[in-house]
Amino acid sequence: MIYITGDTHGNHDTSKLFLKSFPDGKSLSMDDYVIITGDFGGIWYGDKRDDATLEFYEEKKYMVLFVDGNHENFDALNKYPISEWNGGKVHKIRDNIFHLMRGQVFEIDSKKFFTFGGGVSIDKAMRMPYVSWWPQEEASYEEINEALDNLEKHKNKVDYVITHAAPESIVRNELCQIHTLMKVDCATEKFLNEIYHNLEFKMWFCGHYHMDAWIKSCKMQVLYHQIVKLAPGYPIASRRIF
Repeated sequence: MIYITGDTHGNHDTSKLFLKSFPDGKSLSMDDYVIITGDFGGIWYGDKRDDATLEFYEEKKYMVLFVDGNHENFDALNKYPISEWNGGKVHKIRDNIFHLMRGQVFEIDSKKFFTFGGGVSIDKAMRMPYVSWWPQEEASYEEINEALDNLEKHKNKVDYVITHAAPESIVRNELCQIHTLMKVDCATEKFLNEIYHNLEFKMWFCGHYHMDAWIKSCKMQVLYHQIVKLAPGYPIASRRIF
């Protein structure tokens, strides 16, 4: 079974609440997956201070997968060796914790997932470079090209899309109608907008905007406090407490 949820931000104390709002987790196995749509935050300090959060997720009986958000320590994250898993590139953090890298297509539970993390921090002026903000938060030319190449290999058709940010046109229109957002220039949103109009998919999931919204007309679900279960009868969502 596959579950998808929004930003977790790596705070160990609030991560404990995951169990209270996710009763299914007690009956899952390593054949099941929880996917976090960015701002995982478990690799934040790049030292032993991350251990509590990572050990919390490592104790789970299921696989924890995440795309990177804008609030990640990319210097520390990118020190993990790259390996291949289920058709795409990952950083293996722990035995059951994998970072799904940008621009990859994975086959998970017989379904194809395209992944692309990253976004822009609207608060980066208040953050310290390479301490609480990293320029690698935005999509690079190389990552974009790799994404386009991989999508072409799959004839621009996948089952699901997992990103942190959303396509720019949806942010500026549908999402702005739900919640006032700062309109900042974001290379990642622009790229996602490009592929949104050329990609065949069933549903697109993202995080980043700290809201829960299901935009049927766009086949888009924005996640924060909800956990979505990909199962017959989808969408099935339960509220996450943190």
